[in-house]
Amino acid sequence: MFSLPFRRPHLARQSALLALAILICAAATHPADAERRRSRSSDDVLQDTINGQAMLAVVSIRDQRVTIYDANGGAVSSRVSSGRTGYETPVGVYSVLQKEEEHFSNIYDDASMPFMQRLTWSGIALHAGQLPGYPASHGCVRMPEGFAQRLFPMTKVGMRVVVAYDDVAPVEISHPLLMKPTPQQDIHSAAVAIPMSYQDPDSSDSTNNAFEPDLRNWPARQAELEALKSLADGKRILADAAVDQAKEMEQAIAEKKEPRDRAAKALHKAEAAKKSADDRIAKTDKALSTAKSDKVKKNLEAAKAKAAKDSEAAAAKVAAATDVLKAAEADLQAATQTAAPALAARDAAVAAFEDAKRKAKPISVFISLKTQRLYVRQGYEPVFDAPITISEPDKPIGTHVFTAVDYTKGGQDIRWMAVSLEHRGNDYASNDDRRQRLSDAEAPPATDLNEASAALNRITIPPDVAAKLSSAVWPGSSLIVSDEAVSKETGKSTDFVVLISTEPQGGIKKRPKQFFRNDNFYGDSADDFYYGYDRYGRRQAYPRQKSFFGWW
Repeated sequence: MFSLPFRRPHLARQSALLALAILICAAATHPADAERRRSRSSDDVLQDTINGQAMLAVVSIRDQRVTIYDANGGAVSSRVSSGRTGYETPVGVYSVLQKEEEHFSNIYDDASMPFMQRLTWSGIALHAGQLPGYPASHGCVRMPEGFAQRLFPMTKVGMRVVVAYDDVAPVEISHPLLMKPTPQQDIHSAAVAIPMSYQDPDSSDSTNNAFEPDLRNWPARQAELEALKSLADGKRILADAAVDQAKEMEQAIAEKKEPRDRAAKALHKAEAAKKSADDRIAKTDKALSTAKSDKVKKNLEAAKAKAAKDSEAAAAKVAAATDVLKAAEADLQAATQTAAPALAARDAAVAAFEDAKRKAKPISVFISLKTQRLYVRQGYEPVFDAPITISEPDKPIGTHVFTAVDYTKGGQDIRWMAVSLEHRGNDYASNDDRRQRLSDAEAPPATDLNEASAALNRITIPPDVAAKLSSAVWPGSSLIVSDEAVSKETGKSTDFVVLISTEPQGGIKKRPKQFFRNDNFYGDSADDFYYGYDRYGRRQAYPRQKSFFGWW
């Protein structure tokens, strides 16, 4: 009897999956989709009119785009991939802290981060990486490798970076509150000969050289800057000499500390022996008071005599050790007094050098509505802070970044540009919206000049504080105004970091090592396992899940 062959259920499922795969492939080859992919991958650069020194970078979370602006209005931009859901790149104000052409993550299994430009010491950075067309990183901002390589030599440590939800372009602004430079000064260099072979240690690594203003069009200001740098070089040599002399004095102090410490140890040992002997005497006296046998009393008397003899010998050692310790302490005190002027001179020389070095660098000012204070940093170090007044303190002021870009009026004034952080929508856009926007990207809207000026109108800075700020302003200086307080990310060797508390901050909050599914988690691979971290932070091997195309 003829019958149809039995078809196994799993073969039927495979046939259905094969048919589904064919349909998906056919849909993916739609001409419009193919053209969109070709146009997306054909050119990483969306705009390229930059022709001067890079002054500011703006990253748009909504549009997945980064734009770098120069002092003359030129810009270059590219697509990016920011932090995915749960690991969002925090919206806020940063600066470039460090640059490394070849960098590997110390958090995510030595992941390659080419052309890395660090924004926080906790791990947020700009770097080359894969761009799937939507936010996919663990908090960093990925850029196309070609664009990241081109951008790397254009930027300097200290360049301001703004991460905003909505893309926004800077506008030129003039306002009485913005710092104006003091008249050009005739600065005399330090009266010290600088050897021809001398090289500033900070300049040995050109990759991480700090931002310096481009003053080629302002020779008088350039001469002023060079004089300040020469003065700092002279102060450095004086500081180095003072440090060397102080080291000799500290060595002399260390040589006196060693015998003092030995004498103190010997005295402590003698005092312990004396106490032990006295305790034995007391214990023997107590036993004698209750002893009844003559033999027991005789033995106790002998023990007491021995303890008394030991106590007397220990007392002599205590006296001798005390004399030795007093002499050693006197020698140490004399050495300390002798070294005190050299140590004080070192501290003064180092402070003078640090102050002179800072004066040749742009200044950063942060004004917080939350604390009603003004904070100043220069050369990535705090300088001072002071109270200021902001009218209508219960009304939000927003977050605005004002950057001094170049001199004007013969070097007697400075041009400023403003960027205001915006989030005009209520929710974060979906990945599908972002994919579409990548191919339909338009020029970012300009910052609302009236809104930025209105924020400055509400601020009153004491005249003496304003004078200090003006004496330190250079192109590249910045003023940040925000509702927020200074972020905890602001610290040693950083400029101000300001994070917007109303925006997701997963990229900062989830920095510790933990299990992450990498981008190839569902991809086909010859490896049967991938590595992750369990909830206790232990590295584990996990079986890789195969895609439903794995059998094909």
